[in-house]
Amino acid sequence: MIRKFKASTMQEAMQLAKKVFGDDAIVLHSRKVKESNLSGTDIDELVEITVTADMNPEQKELAGPAVSKQFYTPTDAKRQSQPKPKPVREAEPTLSSVNSKKLVDNTITIRSEIGRLQTSIDRLRDDIRRSHTNILPETYRFLEQEKGLDAELAAELVQNIFLKLEGADIKDDRKILQVLQAEVLSSININDKMDLIPGQPKLICLVGPTGTGKTTSIIKLATHPDFYGRHKVGLITSDTYRVAAAAQLKTFAALAKIPLEIAYEPDDFGRAIQRFRDMDVILVDTAGRSPLNEKHLSDLKEFFAVAKPDEVHLVLEITASSANLIDSVSNFSTIPISNLIVSKVDETIRLGNIFNISKKIALPISFLTNGQKVPDDILLADSEKIARMIIS
Repeated sequence: MIRKFKASTMQEAMQLAKKVFGDDAIVLHSRKVKESNLSGTDIDELVEITVTADMNPEQKELAGPAVSKQFYTPTDAKRQSQPKPKPVREAEPTLSSVNSKKLVDNTITIRSEIGRLQTSIDRLRDDIRRSHTNILPETYRFLEQEKGLDAELAAELVQNIFLKLEGADIKDDRKILQVLQAEVLSSININDKMDLIPGQPKLICLVGPTGTGKTTSIIKLATHPDFYGRHKVGLITSDTYRVAAAAQLKTFAALAKIPLEIAYEPDDFGRAIQRFRDMDVILVDTAGRSPLNEKHLSDLKEFFAVAKPDEVHLVLEITASSANLIDSVSNFSTIPISNLIVSKVDETIRLGNIFNISKKIALPISFLTNGQKVPDDILLADSEKIARMIIS
């Protein structure tokens, strides 16, 4: 059944249609019409809609895609009455653009495959390490819990040990310890060279965070007969921030009859080096610097710009966490560091940190300090001794 309804607005016409057809009303057509009264005078314009309750397939095809079981609104009618914009014709793809797209797609695919492959390799490596730590659980526990090696380095070390053990050796504690010491030894990076420079003083600076033992280390190096104590040594301190540090160095310099200069400014540093031009070695003590304070590091670089040191030793206390040690090295990386001095090795039995920094930091260890006695408590780096210290 098809009927027409007229009303002043589309909404009113739809309400009339809804009374007859209910919610199943379907608008087939709508238009605006004018009706005249008996005198022939035009009245207001009306909306006329043609409505049905159901359509067969042929009716739906004639009605077109706009026909719906949902009621039209005035906004819908207005939208339909507006002309549709002409579609913008896309530019034909060129051979170059097609090839570029293929290249991008292939690159994305390759990177995705590499990422999945890397994930698989990492998982396989972790599984292998985990299996070896299960085979040698006591060795892993000893390295991580008793000696303080980082977990991933302890697992890697156990894996290397396992691969080098044969047959019954895997249950031989003596053999395991022997292989373990050899593996640790191969990972320790040292610099035990103390060669002087003919005809000019060797300029050696010690830097590092506050409280790591720079001043005490300077005194030991200057007075120990196995190191620089048998040479002509001049001392310079730029640590004018702490009165106690300068006083401590001044006292020891007087007792050891070693000349000392205090550099308050970079120019003072240059003049002090000039005064010590006849010395064999010039040892420079610097103020403890916060590795997070850019101004402190900038001040230090100003001193080094006056005279470039032959060696810069970063002093790190082994009692700090592995993460803090690595952060310190990273934060001091703007300084031309050449060596590490590991201090306070007498204050802990968990010396695995020496192994940790040797594996993770590309800097050799030059000295270790193991107490407050001057000049005795300092050791020249020896990889075999360090390996024994770590695993003993």
